[in-house]
Amino acid sequence: MRCPACRAPATETDAACRQCGFSLEVADRSFGIAPTLQKPISDLSGVLGSLSRRRAAQIIAGVERRFPQLSIAAVLMEVPQQAPIVPYAFWLFNRGSLSSAVEKGGENRLVMLLIDTSSDRAIAMMGYGLEPFLQENYLQACLQAAHQPLVKKRYAQAIESFARELDRQLVEVCQVLPKQYGLVDESRWLDSCAPGDDRLGMAENLY
Repeated sequence: MRCPACRAPATETDAACRQCGFSLEVADRSFGIAPTLQKPISDLSGVLGSLSRRRAAQIIAGVERRFPQLSIAAVLMEVPQQAPIVPYAFWLFNRGSLSSAVEKGGENRLVMLLIDTSSDRAIAMMGYGLEPFLQENYLQACLQAAHQPLVKKRYAQAIESFARELDRQLVEVCQVLPKQYGLVDESRWLDSCAPGDDRLGMAENLY
């Protein structure tokens, strides 16, 4: 991981960034009291209609059903003009009550999309539990998918596009992971030992 303020390398056990001193406590003093956010969508700007919000929530729910270890939160708000968006998003991610007390460190598999409705900027954050599997460029692809509807102020469509691209990225990750970790697809092995194949008898003698 990297420090959200200066991008220097950091670890989750660091109390503060060794390079610039940034910490959640420093962010608390700068940003004040964090709003209480809700999953899957917190529309603090009030820019979503009930139908569009419900449709975007359904898309998110579909991704979460496919990947039940994952949770997704979309936050729409006016980020304070003086606040750098990356540290602010990091602060919201950790202080916005989007994760439970037990979802710490590697147990946190939340993806948060923050849309600044005052500037139509967007940023995504993910929990430490996803970092071994999702690289930053994967989230960048999701943000890129949301870019066109975002610049047209179609906020619900931006959320939907982000979630659909995240789904696509996760499917690709799941296809690559077994090879990366040296896992064997048992069904392929069984297919290679079909009836009539002498290797089947050899396999049975091994067990």
